[in-house]
Amino acid sequence: MEPIDKEAKVARISDIIEQIEELNKMIDFHRGHQGDVSTISQYEYMRDEFVKELNEMMKDFKLDVRLTEHAA
Repeated sequence: MEPIDKEAKVARISDIIEQIEELNKMIDFHRGHQGDVSTISQYEYMRDEFVKELNEMMKDFKLDVRLTEHAA
């Protein structure tokens, strides 16, 4: 991995993690306030897509990313 490529990858990984964090907050909020199931599903789909992208990027670091649900 080239230094510039590595820096860009680390920046994108950081961005993805921030996106996942915000989506988790939205999912938790809607679940806690009896939110619309469709809206929650959309947020979960978006989060899953970010997790897939993150997992692909982390392969260069020989890491595997898995989504876990925390107890409410």
